Amino acid sequence: MGFPVVHFEINSAAAPELAQFYAEAFEWNLETDGPEYTQIRTEGVCAGTGAPGIDGGIGLSEPGDDFVTVYVQVPDVAEALQRVVALGAEVDMPATEAGRVVIGIFRDPAGNRIGLVRG
Repeated sequence: MGFPVVHFEINSAAAPELAQFYAEAFEWNLETDGPEYTQIRTEGVCAGTGAPGIDGGIGLSEPGDDFVTVYVQVPDVAEALQRVVALGAEVDMPATEAGRVVIGIFRDPAGNRIGLVRG
């Protein structure tokens, strides 16, 4: 059994415009969570079927620092970071409490940002 992707983030200096774009393009439900972050709710809107979707967010980043991150749910973020480092990844953010969850971010051997979350 593998670990599931449970969240995604789209980060851009044009976050407000992208939020509107994705809401219109894919009928995603958006909830503003302060001036720098918008929650994306996809569950129940998947092709109008009510099928579950992966929720995400659109965050504000510095100009020229646009990126997408997917988050994998793991039982222990610090342990998972150690495992990926042993396989050639680099840690961008160590295990960090963020409200009700613990997150960490690494770059895989190709440089892609991947998040880890324990909720």
